[in-house]
Amino acid sequence: MNKRKRQTESLTLRLDKGLLDKLRKESEQKMVSINSLTNQIISSYIKLYSPAQRAGITFIPKSILIPIIDSLAEYQIANIAEVFRKNGYEETLLMMSKDYSLSVILDLFDSWLNVSNMQFDRVSGENSLTYIINHGIGKKWSLFVEKVFWYIVKDLGITGATFDVRDGSVSFKINL
Repeated sequence: MNKRKRQTESLTLRLDKGLLDKLRKESEQKMVSINSLTNQIISSYIKLYSPAQRAGITFIPKSILIPIIDSLAEYQIANIAEVFRKNGYEETLLMMSKDYSLSVILDLFDSWLNVSNMQFDRVSGENSLTYIINHGIGKKWSLFVEKVFWYIVKDLGITGATFDVRDGSVSFKINL
């Protein structure tokens, strides 16, 4: 995140009273100001939702995703990750961000984790970066995330990545 002070502007909006009431309630629950919550919502829309629509990304409820992913064998999960690699994750990322670099990928990855409501920690070390993701979808989803991120790291020429796959979580560390 940029530590420098960002320039801001004021904007007056008219919102439906029902929407504003829901926004106020959510800001209270999250213990953030309406202004901060509105900025988060707009940022998510600009960074992820709008470009995701243009890139052909759809959102699938966990209640549908879990039985689908659980019905696959591990080799099928690896094959799907390979197909995703060959048929466009780079193009998808370029469509969403106009750049293909580790920092852009991580920013989009963080946005995706946030909107998917997956709990995660991103820890930056002196020469490394570690993610710990608690998704609750099962080991096969962990395998899929591991394989996709392994391809991204490999394609960017980053060596020394390590992964830890568990039933409801996946973690990985990359050397920078």
